[in-house]
Amino acid sequence: MPLYALTPNDVLFFRDGRPIEAAGGHGARWPEPSLIFDAIHAALHRAFPLDDAVRCSLENNAHSWEHAHRFGRSSDRDPNRHRTQRFGSLQTAGLFPVLENGDWLFPSPQDVVASGDPGLHLLSPLAKEPLSRCNLPAPLKYSLASPCEPSKEESKPWWTRKAFDAYLRGQSPDETMTRYHGNLFAGEWATGIGIDPLSQTQDGERIYSAEYLRLNCGVRLGFAATLPMKQNGARDNVRDCIAELLTKDRSIVVGGQQRVCSVEEVNCGQSIATVLPRGTVIEGMRVKWVLLTPAVFPGIAASEKNGKRINPHRGGWLPNWINSSTGKVELLDGPGLEKAKRRNVQAGNLIDAHLVAARVPKPIPITGWTEAVHLKGTALEREHGARQTHLAVPAGAVYYFESGSVTEAQKLAMALNWHGRESNPTTIKNRRSTLLGEKGFGLGVCGTWQFFKDVAGRSEK
Repeated sequence: MPLYALTPNDVLFFRDGRPIEAAGGHGARWPEPSLIFDAIHAALHRAFPLDDAVRCSLENNAHSWEHAHRFGRSSDRDPNRHRTQRFGSLQTAGLFPVLENGDWLFPSPQDVVASGDPGLHLLSPLAKEPLSRCNLPAPLKYSLASPCEPSKEESKPWWTRKAFDAYLRGQSPDETMTRYHGNLFAGEWATGIGIDPLSQTQDGERIYSAEYLRLNCGVRLGFAATLPMKQNGARDNVRDCIAELLTKDRSIVVGGQQRVCSVEEVNCGQSIATVLPRGTVIEGMRVKWVLLTPAVFPGIAASEKNGKRINPHRGGWLPNWINSSTGKVELLDGPGLEKAKRRNVQAGNLIDAHLVAARVPKPIPITGWTEAVHLKGTALEREHGARQTHLAVPAGAVYYFESGSVTEAQKLAMALNWHGRESNPTTIKNRRSTLLGEKGFGLGVCGTWQFFKDVAGRSEK
């Protein structure tokens, strides 16, 4: 999975869903992962406006590399439907800050607190919580306790991989491995005018202020991208074709107001295995999962499909693969039934583990705009409009699990780690966001945890 870095030619604008007229659009913020996916997907359509069959018929000696696919899901896709969808295999991960020395930074875990004492402190679950003082939402069992006095100091929100490695081993990372927002970027205000959509001139009514993001010198935006394509329709002949775009056109427009960035492939011995934090070895029965990117867990209404009842799930902060009543993990240690049938292998079994605690900050709104929101009728008429808004669990959220055995804990870690069981991964195996996984949502790593210990060093359990 190739790595790339963006260098902006000017300030960037990454607004959220709030109106510009009310609060300046909040454009000076680090963008969500879907931004780079949408930018690359749009760039592919601009660079290759004709599908491969038409292009090869018009161009002499044209190089064929693309295949189109049908709209819909594999479980209910009409095999007679025309192949109208393009670049559906695109997958991305990022954006992450990249420093001048080559270090990639990631959002810090939310179970870390700062105090007047030197160093950082890790929160830990309390084994025993008096029911009279417990207002935890189901299915959580334990609240988190802090080992230090209350303080207004805040921990730095960006960590290097070395800091993550120490944290996942249960150690407090060195603060030299962490950064503040101000070390990476600054907000910059500018005045804009309203544009009349018909005349494309100033509408004579609106003047607004908007906040833009300016990266500090030496800071770039890093991401990974892949576009696997079947060559000549052969399943056993798949080639990564992302270079067809990013080596042809060394620039790409990202964010609001179509700001131009230069694209450069990251070589210098770095790979996805060396830049992204990787889960630690699990030797006990307790596992904690930390999100490196946001995740979207939608609410699911009760329904029935193919004679099988689908239970409702509230979603939100609670992953859809966790039973909302009991906290039981509903992931398998192998392929599901349908996938097992296709591959003619044995289906996996449920992993014996339960969610017992969590540290989840306030949600972030995920929205956007598209030129193909709705697909209607047989002609697949396209309409532009705003995408559905989702409330995502932010990166840095932490989930704590207890399993039935060490083996089950290791299976859980393999199912949750972005790299799966691979020791030297070349691609991303697991994206545990119910929605938008292909856009880089739901990447996480696993570590271990212990129950809170009091000042005398005696464990609560």
